[in-house]
Amino acid sequence: MTDRDLSSPLTTVHRFTVRGDPHRFEREFREHSQYLRRRRDFSYLVTVRLLDSPASYVHVGHWRSLEGFIETVHTETFLEHVRCLEPMVDTEADQAVSVDRLLVRNARPGHDNVVLLSCTVLGGVREFEKEARELSRGLARTEGFGGFDLLRSTFRPQRYLGMVWWTDTAACDRALAGAERDGAYDGLARVARLRVERTRHIAYERGLTG
Repeated sequence: MTDRDLSSPLTTVHRFTVRGDPHRFEREFREHSQYLRRRRDFSYLVTVRLLDSPASYVHVGHWRSLEGFIETVHTETFLEHVRCLEPMVDTEADQAVSVDRLLVRNARPGHDNVVLLSCTVLGGVREFEKEARELSRGLARTEGFGGFDLLRSTFRPQRYLGMVWWTDTAACDRALAGAERDGAYDGLARVARLRVERTRHIAYERGLTG
């Protein structure tokens, strides 16, 4: 096993299921997020809440370098935040790299306008990524399309997370209705176990260190 390049970009993916008050969790987690934004090589974050499971959240943090991430998680402030948040949630953590990204416009916070595509590849990853790219380019033709990011797990290389977003709830509603009608997910479902999750956009914030 070779050492990873410390200068390479990294994406962290955390799923949280809140045990207590979701509003308290959001307050505490926002403080943690603001700390991350001030750290060297932190790029941007996205936080969403699942519509079908309002106590469940997904947080995606993009780092410009693995070195910046490692430096941050060993600070006393980071560890104190973890000690505070840990009793509130059950957590599933992953790390990933982006293999296909299409950015057009931002999603508005407070809208149900972000869709997660959780995929486990059944065969070859090249065929899967081709199908995912075709899906994203098809969705990009819908009104209000904001972007697409396909993340491949570095822990479990057959696992992918796709994030698709639109400007607002209405645009997302129309696009998803059309996708279901036209069988837009059929190609992806042939090559992977696929779970589609609609979410509310809680936060999108960029790093503060340039």
